[in-house]
Amino acid sequence: MTNEQILALIKEAFVFAIPEQALAVEALTIDRTLGEVGVSSIIALEMAGYIENKLSVQFADDELAQISTIKGFINLIRQHTNVIA
Repeated sequence: MTNEQILALIKEAFVFAIPEQALAVEALTIDRTLGEVGVSSIIALEMAGYIENKLSVQFADDELAQISTIKGFINLIRQHTNVIA
């Protein structure tokens, strides 16, 4: 998976978690923080659950607690899927 493919998966998770904000999905870029795009900690957990189900992986709570950026989410997914950039 490329960064673009992982970002597309994160965007899918965003729309899943907050469908009423689907039009805002394009604001999710690699250099944005979760807060900048309106992702609270609860929404981030919902997004993580969606990604875990899609990729058949499990993120640790302490790993999720450290995620504050889209790039951080990408890196976490890479760690759990052994994806090389």
